[in-house]
Amino acid sequence: MSSFELAYGKEMLSFELPSSVKVQEIEAKASQPILDIEQAVREAVTHPLGTAPLVKVVKPGDKVVIVVSDVTRLWIRTDVLLPIMLDILNGAGVPDEDISIVTATGDHRLQTLEEHTAICGTKVLARVPIYDHECRADDLVDLGKSSQGTPILVNRRVWDADKVILTGGIAYHLLAGFGGGRKSIAPGVCGYEMIQKNHALALKDGGPAGLSPNIGSGKMEGNPVAEDMLEIALIVGVDFILNVVVNEKKEFVYIAAGELQQAHLAGCRVTEEIFGIKIAEKAELVIVSSGGYPKDIQLYQAIKALDNSTYAVQEGGVIILVSECSDGIGSRPFEEFFKYGEVEAMNVQLHADFTMPGFVSLRTASICRKTPVILISSLAEDAVKRMKMIPAHSPAEALQLAHQILGHPVESVYIMPHGGNTFPIVS
Repeated sequence: MSSFELAYGKEMLSFELPSSVKVQEIEAKASQPILDIEQAVREAVTHPLGTAPLVKVVKPGDKVVIVVSDVTRLWIRTDVLLPIMLDILNGAGVPDEDISIVTATGDHRLQTLEEHTAICGTKVLARVPIYDHECRADDLVDLGKSSQGTPILVNRRVWDADKVILTGGIAYHLLAGFGGGRKSIAPGVCGYEMIQKNHALALKDGGPAGLSPNIGSGKMEGNPVAEDMLEIALIVGVDFILNVVVNEKKEFVYIAAGELQQAHLAGCRVTEEIFGIKIAEKAELVIVSSGGYPKDIQLYQAIKALDNSTYAVQEGGVIILVSECSDGIGSRPFEEFFKYGEVEAMNVQLHADFTMPGFVSLRTASICRKTPVILISSLAEDAVKRMKMIPAHSPAEALQLAHQILGHPVESVYIMPHGGNTFPIVS
């Protein structure tokens, strides 16, 4: 027998398979962390992609807004980037009193002082003011509609700024292809109607089973959601971006600086190089972990790992998802959306009233219909079954269930220890 371990909460679970089974691991490629972050940031903004150096983009007298991600994306480590950015802007003749920060909350709740501090750092908050975007604010600026009919309502503070600088992180995203870049504007600082209409494009030409064939991780060309986001960001206007690519240890491995499209695409290519893992063929069984605590505290957060694993499993195969879910399912709207029953009924409801948790529910149900998903977690069995998954309490039980579903002993297996980050690509 051969054995391997996967993270489960704060522990490790051990799986045993016969040595005759073909087992391969899907892990991110080795990446060199940036050791001198300040030097790297200064180098990136001095030699940006597609635009002039930052010190020439801004000028004395400009009112500058820096858009930052909210507390759900602390892995970007904006608190490390902002002091460097402020000093660079000061050196270009833009004093702190002409700079403000806007959080790209999208339709998320407002942030607390403690969360603002976690995002920006104490010293930055003492230097410049921070404002949370409110997607239902009365003073949003109406810029008409995108070519896909999405109403463009944008944060007034962002619209009124002389210069807009975006910060953010680039990673695979199951709706927009990749995060970062234009997402800091749309949905980050846009109105609720824009967010709903844009996200609902995920259902465009999707048929009775739901999702558009052009929606998915790594897909931007032809992706109606991604293309709409970019169009809106260009209409709103972005003068400079500073995005980062981060590895599993939360270390910066690449800094993308410059013009919105060119810098973002460069970061996407680096993300593909590190986290897009080529495989020769798909396997009968994929065993995937979110990476343990804190990434697996909720089932809702573990769906990204589940989604990525689907790209490595054969037709008629099985997925084993390892996620402790110590905080439960994690999203009540996500959980409640399953009450609509089968995929078709969920799709009808999502067309009528699009929500992101509903989209994730539909995606989960669609995966489980196509490929049986066995979940090892601390959730009650009835809760797992409501999520369309098959409960298991141990690796041995999960493997036995997989054998029963396949109808024969498993022959080929992929192991994904950090499934939320790695994206299998059949080459």
